[in-house]
Amino acid sequence: MRWVQHVLGALILTCSINAAKKSSPKKEEGAAVDPIAIYFKYGLPGVAHDTKERRVYWLYGLDAYYSYGSMVINFTDKPMQDLGEDSELKIYENLFVSPFSPPRYALLELSVYPLPIAGVAVRSEAYDFYQRAQVGGEGFNLIRSATRGYQEPYAVSLFLGNMARYRPLSRTPEEREINKQSGYQNSIGYTGYLISYGSHHIKDNELFRDNWVEAAWKIKGDQLFTLQTFQWDYGVGVKIHEHPLISNIAFLSVKRNRLDYSADSWDFLANSGFELRVDFKISSLRPVRTYFEVNKKWPIKKATAFVLVLGFTWESDYLYDGILNNYPGGQNFQVLLRPNITF
Repeated sequence: MRWVQHVLGALILTCSINAAKKSSPKKEEGAAVDPIAIYFKYGLPGVAHDTKERRVYWLYGLDAYYSYGSMVINFTDKPMQDLGEDSELKIYENLFVSPFSPPRYALLELSVYPLPIAGVAVRSEAYDFYQRAQVGGEGFNLIRSATRGYQEPYAVSLFLGNMARYRPLSRTPEEREINKQSGYQNSIGYTGYLISYGSHHIKDNELFRDNWVEAAWKIKGDQLFTLQTFQWDYGVGVKIHEHPLISNIAFLSVKRNRLDYSADSWDFLANSGFELRVDFKISSLRPVRTYFEVNKKWPIKKATAFVLVLGFTWESDYLYDGILNNYPGGQNFQVLLRPNITF
């Protein structure tokens, strides 16, 4: 449809120019007017290019653990707010105010989790192989360790809220120059409300039918350069399950990730991240699940990075009931060990 807009715009501009020519003094010979060229250079009369905004954006990401495709819809024709170069705290301060403003953006996303799905397939179709992955008894399984942390095979999500572009505050002139030369792509902050839905639940690499809904308030940001990325995500919400043996929970979550191809591969602060989520049973506010991970990244040829995740999940016996509770009167502690390649 964009070519239709350009053609209509050029026709409108042509009519405007013809009307102006009839009412203005005759131009000198050789000063021919090219309305199409003027349209693409200046846009419609009275409409500056910097006030135009795409109404739809498409985003996607491919990863062994989390792959997604998203459509972002702008409810207005105003450009996304640009906060300029500022500190992270100032970005948060601006975004915290946004929930009290009418939402200007919607984001519809479909996400799938390939390796957690593969873990379910291995346990279901190759159970003997799955059992041989046990190390040191029932407490540690290599497949469960590599795939744990994702409680569903997929999710459909709707985000309503506000978004703002920003440029991270450069600590030194050298860092600003590196960012400039690396090919600045995009940095966007989000704040708003997220509703997600799925039809299944994964527990210990087994798949159970469970219509669930999660509602959360989130504040997050994606800083994307060719040579540097920095992502952060804070959320609070609730998750309601249809399955009677799975507890409804409230949760708090924090996530931060950095990747810097211009830094030394062994620089921990420049190439690392962490994630923490704590779930509370709604009926008693008792902590029933904790997920924690730290990751270290080793950049490879400024295009990919090898990632190693270490962490743990802790689950109380209050999280599940009946036949789903494998640890009545006890607790389940699982070490996480997840290698990955990110692009």
